[in-house]
Amino acid sequence: MRELAVVDLTKRFGRVRALAGVSFKVRGGEYVAVTGPVGAGKTTLLKVIAGLLEPDSGDVLVDGQSVLGLAPEERNFSYMPSGQSLFPHMTVYDNVAYGPRARGLSEGEVAERVRRALELVGLWHRRSSLPHELSGGMRQRVALARALASGADLLLLDEPLSALDLLLNIELRHELRRLAKSLGLTVIHVTHNFEEAMAVADRILVLRSGVVQQYGTPEEVYLRPANLFVASFSGDLNVLEGSVMAARDGCLVVELNGLGELLVEGHGFRVGERVVVAYRPEALLLSREQLSGPNAFPGRIVELRFLGPLTTVELEVGGAAVVARLPSHEASAFGRSELVYVHMPPGRALVYPYPRAGLAKALAV
Repeated sequence: MRELAVVDLTKRFGRVRALAGVSFKVRGGEYVAVTGPVGAGKTTLLKVIAGLLEPDSGDVLVDGQSVLGLAPEERNFSYMPSGQSLFPHMTVYDNVAYGPRARGLSEGEVAERVRRALELVGLWHRRSSLPHELSGGMRQRVALARALASGADLLLLDEPLSALDLLLNIELRHELRRLAKSLGLTVIHVTHNFEEAMAVADRILVLRSGVVQQYGTPEEVYLRPANLFVASFSGDLNVLEGSVMAARDGCLVVELNGLGELLVEGHGFRVGERVVVAYRPEALLLSREQLSGPNAFPGRIVELRFLGPLTTVELEVGGAAVVARLPSHEASAFGRSELVYVHMPPGRALVYPYPRAGLAKALAV
């Protein structure tokens, strides 16, 4: 498969809009994560691509040819639902071997695929077990191994790691991506966990209420989110409200409510326009002395929370609650209730028009 193209897909269930004009492309060998909150349309999108649901309108193309007229088994896609859906009367080995056998591979090829897939998920030693003899997390790993062993052109994985404990989840993220790349697989991986999406994906598709919010690399989505929702969904955020006082040469002077003037980089805003300025916690700098340059605000440390290599610093700045995230070796120099300066670099600000529907609705997941 050279390319999968999803073109203007729309799907409703009664009065509920599940997909609204969803379009994107996946190159052969690419690993794409689809993410968004509950009810965003992620599973519906996967089922339409797999052929398990018919769209109301739109198309799904493989190398320029529509596959909507093909039955699911004719599309050569492997769909792994969020439940395990294993054959209860088959051993783990036979569950994983089902796909390769159905494709007519020799038993030698089947054995190699099954062994490699089960070793990946750490269950080769349970190959003779039946599904009811395994824990829920183990069954999820068997289902993942079955999808990997299928040899399909496209893997459609619906929350493949959600039933796993945190350490195994993190381990399998990297192994899953490594195996997909080594085998040249094309993957669409649905997850509600944005951190997981960043760990596995070449590109991330963010959905909200059936509408594509952004499609780009992990770096693009995290560092240059298309709107306030994407910015909030993709990571922690300090949100500050204000109005544009001046705009020139790609820079804005924003009067922040309760803080004063802030210089930021930004384009396309009018003087007097209400805006939202957002900073990732790791973008903020702390110092005991006021450094040269703009955007230094006095504040007081309320709490420090040690998180291993990083420490979260909760501050009160001009009556607003602000959170910074520092390397722990730097944060150890500060103490609770200490007076500090919070520096907000102009180039690290995310600036958006103030949402018409209100800030709370724009940020809601």
